[in-house]
Amino acid sequence: MSIADLGYSLHEWDIDALDEDDLQAIVDLSNEIRAETEPRHTDLTADEFRMFVDTPGQIRRRFVVRSDADRPVALLGTHYADDGSNPQRLRVTMTVAPRHRRRGIGTRLLDQAAGIARDLGRSTLTGEVSDTVAAGGAFLSAVGGKGTLDHHLSSLEIADLDRDLLQQWVDQGPGRAPGYSVHVFDGNFPEEYLDGLAHLYLVLERDMPTPDGQEPREWTPELVHRFMEHFLQGTEALTATAIHDESGQAAGMSQLVRRTADPGTWIVTTTMVDPVHRGHGLGKWVKGAVNLEALDRWTDGEYQETGNAVTNDAMLGINQAMGFEREYTMTEVELGVDQAEKYLASRNP
Repeated sequence: MSIADLGYSLHEWDIDALDEDDLQAIVDLSNEIRAETEPRHTDLTADEFRMFVDTPGQIRRRFVVRSDADRPVALLGTHYADDGSNPQRLRVTMTVAPRHRRRGIGTRLLDQAAGIARDLGRSTLTGEVSDTVAAGGAFLSAVGGKGTLDHHLSSLEIADLDRDLLQQWVDQGPGRAPGYSVHVFDGNFPEEYLDGLAHLYLVLERDMPTPDGQEPREWTPELVHRFMEHFLQGTEALTATAIHDESGQAAGMSQLVRRTADPGTWIVTTTMVDPVHRGHGLGKWVKGAVNLEALDRWTDGEYQETGNAVTNDAMLGINQAMGFEREYTMTEVELGVDQAEKYLASRNP
């Protein structure tokens, strides 16, 4: 059965080719679905949506399902890194508006994604589901997919941040980590930091908990600069970086960003320390430094959000000390293309 047999139509779209009304309709659908997933959701503007769905370093395709009234009711996206990493994996995002679920749209979108993967020679579809949307987990189970890693999404109220604790972490830094220094800057990374930060991004992807078999992508200074330049179109950023003074190596970092359209919510993009430099309390030092800077600069903060793999005990410990509490859980999932096609065949005997 085709998507047309269900009373819908499937269209591939290019974000740069959409007119303002068509783009806004897709943004409205995305916001409706995000509100279901995220407990304290605030709507993305069209400019923010464009920024978040068009990040550098990825090769993408996008599809929209329209109803007979020509309104968007479902979205499909596929992407993979442009550096050749993870050649067997295709990342898939697939969302259906609640009022249009259980009509076979998800199955037709899975068919489209599996076909793209086959054409690319990729054998595994990957994605994520949220425990706030039961339909996602139910669909995953029905098609034979599996969860591979849980991430807790947690938050705290800015008013509850313990400034004294953060200051203690910063004050203890030079004593616990002699030979290191921490620098905080806003906006894009200074040119002299780009080589070191590219190394940290690579280390982050290499060492953070990930599903089995997932490879880190290659980060270059140019990509790091372009990545930040892209996101600063709609966000502000503060970054604390720990430097090993003798070698000049970047040893760790912690970053906070806030959306221009939602300045009251601070988002932790990363906190990490290179394993070579661990054991000196650098994680607490950079975490304390960037939060103190944000408290001084961003005086209208209301909430801070972060995400951590449930197996990352070190970061979970720091975040729990700060007062973060879990709001919901996202689960990394995967589905073999062979298994997807087996399911699809059973639905189209």
